[in-house]
Amino acid sequence: MGQTPPLANEPRVKVFIVEDAAETRQELVELFAAVKGLEVVGQAGSVREAIAGIEASAPQAVTLDISLPDGSGIEVLKHIRKRGWNLFVVVLTGNLYEALLAKCQQLGAVAVLDKLNGLAQAAEALLAGWPDPQTR
Repeated sequence: MGQTPPLANEPRVKVFIVEDAAETRQELVELFAAVKGLEVVGQAGSVREAIAGIEASAPQAVTLDISLPDGSGIEVLKHIRKRGWNLFVVVLTGNLYEALLAKCQQLGAVAVLDKLNGLAQAAEALLAGWPDPQTR
């Protein structure tokens, strides 16, 4: 009886994915699409594409690969902070080590996860930081 379709008014966290490996990027898109509360608003495979895409799509959160073909995800993280964008950033890397963890946290990343077994954890980390996306 005149009910709203499911998820029509559901608050969603707008996520931008930065990942150079097309297969992994697609896996993240599919993973996030299946999670209630997340909406992928853009994706990029390089530092240059990431900065332009984040600016154009105005996400609330970013998943950020560190190793990109034209530089480092650290550059993207620095750019986000320099611009004053208040984004929830989850770093995904295949090469997790203590100095990288410290640098990412210093630059405001809320989580740094091992890409090899942390993709599902990325969705959990995004949702944990956004209890109510409409208030952000």
